[in-house]
Amino acid sequence: MTWCYTALFSTLIWLSLMQPVAGIYHKLSLLLCFIIIVVTYLLHATIRIPHVQASLLFSSYTFVCLIAAAVNQDVDLLKNSIQLFVMYVAIGIFLPTLVGAQLKNILLNGILIAYLPFLILCFQRQHMVYGAFAGVFENPNTLGFSMIALIVVVLLRLYDMTKAFLMGQRLAIITFVLYIGIYLIGVYVILLSNARTSLLTVFVLTMVTIIALWVHSKMAFLPSLKFIFLLLSVGCFLGLMMLENTSMQQAWQSIMLKMERKSADMMDGRLEIWHYVWQHVRFWGHGTAALWEIGVAHAHNTFFNIIHEAGVLAVICYSVFLLCIVQANRQLFIVLVVLAAFCVSTFEILYFNVLHLLIFIVSGVRERGKAS
Repeated sequence: MTWCYTALFSTLIWLSLMQPVAGIYHKLSLLLCFIIIVVTYLLHATIRIPHVQASLLFSSYTFVCLIAAAVNQDVDLLKNSIQLFVMYVAIGIFLPTLVGAQLKNILLNGILIAYLPFLILCFQRQHMVYGAFAGVFENPNTLGFSMIALIVVVLLRLYDMTKAFLMGQRLAIITFVLYIGIYLIGVYVILLSNARTSLLTVFVLTMVTIIALWVHSKMAFLPSLKFIFLLLSVGCFLGLMMLENTSMQQAWQSIMLKMERKSADMMDGRLEIWHYVWQHVRFWGHGTAALWEIGVAHAHNTFFNIIHEAGVLAVICYSVFLLCIVQANRQLFIVLVVLAAFCVSTFEILYFNVLHLLIFIVSGVRERGKAS
């Protein structure tokens, strides 16, 4: 059954990756969420809520959004809130009950499998927008953000393998090199997309992983020596790849040129949008279409977008929901997922992004010995 559940979750991730392309993918992902709920209900007499506090906070966020939708007479906010809540219930509550202790492995394997057809489709289409690679999307930044989930999974796999190596286990060189290669592919696609926020997010996530390994290696002299040797080896390998690979060099030069062009306004007008949102804060928000008054679809920041659409209470519930997940479980995987979501949220909005699915599912991962 493990592979069946992996295929199910992998399909959901792929549909989430493809949802900006056409609305049908989003509808199919919602249908799959309903299937998860029904199957879990039929197979399990008792549905255990893995994280009661997180569930209450996200339910409160949804409830506040529904009130804001009624106050602003906003059908889109109503629809988005209900759909997001259904996805949370399916992935954050029912899926952990369905798959049990195999949740983490199913999650990691499902994401890796989902990205294979996704990347094949992206390179087959070869869609370019203003000199940047957009893959199957119309906006290159969307492609950049979509790669973050893959980077998170690869970093976690590399962390687990390196940690085992530092503890005296034999390192599987071929598998380790394979994950380094997947990491490079992810970075390469982000460079091609010229997505600066995604590149910064990858840097932050990588540094956090390295620091976590360094802290772990300080237990003794030999693990520290092993870690330094492995880090230098990987650094040299990545450096050689950059020097010898013309495509990687061109991708790096492309994003550097974009940064140079944007040097006069590195924030691309986001500060003006955020200032406008801050000046027009209302308790129940303004609804989903309010920012069209200044010619933009959204606030280019998840938190500013929530406060403008649904008001003060909504952004408080959502922020505490994220903090609650990390507070309940300090595993590196949960930290990386929440940190990735926070980095992306700083300059873009999540909503039905694949990172939001990861947030939902890690809210159902509990540390041993803890129960809600």
